[in-house]
Amino acid sequence: MTKNILRPAIAAVIGIVVAFGLIWLAQYAGSEISPDVYDLDTGEVLIPIGSTIALIIGWFIGTFGGSWLAMRVSAGTGAGWIVAGSVIGAALYRAVTLADTWWIMALGVAVPLAAVWLAQRATATAAE
Repeated sequence: MTKNILRPAIAAVIGIVVAFGLIWLAQYAGSEISPDVYDLDTGEVLIPIGSTIALIIGWFIGTFGGSWLAMRVSAGTGAGWIVAGSVIGAALYRAVTLADTWWIMALGVAVPLAAVWLAQRATATAAE
């Protein structure tokens, strides 16, 4: 009776909150290390490579942490993959709205998938 629908759903929500909290922390650290620059001539905000690298690292850390927690709480793997799906959706939304290059979109899918796969492996190792 402990594996009903409520436990994985709550685990997925908790995992999503943790994932996006970790992503926000990585973005904040990246913007402190390498702040955005406003170009007065064109009126554009130029995002330095340091902030972009911090975002990609944040995608990995956030997805791994949120997915691992969701998988441990739910005692299954489905909740962790839901967390990864939400991070992928947010990454693609960000890439499309800011008109990023194709490699940011590709990393927005590949990095969370790699992170959730590693989290699944780590969860299986911790459960043994």
